[in-house]
This record gives sequence, structure tokens and C-alpha cells, in this order.
Amino acid sequence: SDIMKEQSPKRLYAVRQKFYELLVNCIPPESILKKLLAELLKKLDSDLKHEICHWAAHYEHKMRLGSKSIFHLEAFVAKFMSIYKEFLVATFG
Repeated sequence: SDIMKEQSPKRLYAVRQKFYELLVNCIPPESILKKLLAELLKKLDSDLKHEICHWAAHYEHKMRLGSKSIFHLEAFVAKFMSIYKEFLVATFG
């Protein structure tokens, strides 16, 4: 929910630190992404759910192909922040 309250480089950095902590404690990156997506979907407007699921699948696929899962997790959050901020601006001005 932190990323829904604030979409900024500072917030992205804080999320990255949380990802590092989870990965260092041997939490599988796929589990992190799935749990994050599940939590986001609970709070998202129905108009955004399909697009966010699409991007989660995209970054999960890239994560399986690549070697540095942190980059793909962070890229998903950055993409989410971008989409969500656009939605907020379009909806509330």
C-alpha cells in the first residue's frame, strides 16, 4: 500500500530495500511478485486490474529468463507506479 500512497523515486528505493531483505532471507522472487500482485489487486480499481496482471506476467516471465530478479521486481513496481499515477491524474486531475 506504500506504493499506492506515493509514487516517487524515494518510494521505489524503499521498496527495493524491502525486496533485498526478502531475497536475502531466501524468499523466492516469484512468491514476492505473486503476493505483491494479490495485495495490489485487492485495492485497485477494476479498470486497472487487467493491465496490472498483464505487466506482472510480463515481469515474471523476464525474471525467469534473467539472472537478477531484483531488477525485474523493481521494474514491475516502477511500471505499476507509472500506471497508477496516470490513473490518478486522469481520474482526479
